[in-house]
Amino acid sequence: MKIPFVKMSGAGNDMILVDHRARFLAGKENAFARGACDRRRGVGADGVILLEESGEADFHVRFFNPDGGEYGLCGNGARCVPFFAAELGFAGPVYRFSSASGTLEGRVTGEGRAGVQLAPVGDVRLGIQAEVEGRPVVLDYGAISDPHAVLWVDDVPGTPVDRWGAALRRSPAFGPAGTNVSFARVVAPDRLEIRTFERGVEGETLACGSGSTVVATLARAREQVERVVRVAVRSGDELTVHLPEHRDGIPVLEGPVTRPFQGVLDVGVLNDVAEREPAR
Repeated sequence: MKIPFVKMSGAGNDMILVDHRARFLAGKENAFARGACDRRRGVGADGVILLEESGEADFHVRFFNPDGGEYGLCGNGARCVPFFAAELGFAGPVYRFSSASGTLEGRVTGEGRAGVQLAPVGDVRLGIQAEVEGRPVVLDYGAISDPHAVLWVDDVPGTPVDRWGAALRRSPAFGPAGTNVSFARVVAPDRLEIRTFERGVEGETLACGSGSTVVATLARAREQVERVVRVAVRSGDELTVHLPEHRDGIPVLEGPVTRPFQGVLDVGVLNDVAEREPAR
């Protein structure tokens, strides 16, 4: 089977997007994601997004990690969706799409830019005690469908993200499923810098939209930032998080989107890749 796809990048978070309204991958989505995301034997990506039919919105979207696991929300991936929907002929300029994290709303905000209304950030906890490499640390935590912890550091570029992230991602403080882990610094009341270790990817990504939204929310909970926050990510791009007036309100994530290429995937080859080991 040959499957058309589009490759898009949200501030460095690269995604493989597939029109899956015909559900031709039913039961094989996890293996497809593992094979497609493999950066040596597949296309290579931080995740796969499948666009499907929805009875309650314009369409439904599903997010998959490189390890094949399905998860609730990818903020930067969700920002790519309006561009993909426009290519497929869906009428805009606003697109409502259902997801495991609820109904989202996205739109193209300018040349090569898009924004999305995300789910509220919940389960906010400050001052969580943990340990990394034998030293005690204090983290904050919030969930935006998926869990995100943040360790505030003085030197974001110099932080060993892969090493510390791998340790903290499975910290007992966050239960058996673990968490995504960001390392962040408040640069100014309207600016943060951040690097993120993502579970499922099991490594650092060049950007994390949902992580950036949670980190901005946690900085706001500590009364360190204003309601509109620019977030510098590892790719060198910048995201903008518009925080709600109230904690249970809807945050908006906005930033750049690029479309490097489109192509056709051979499912037979991808199945062979997926059977070997999870993608890296």
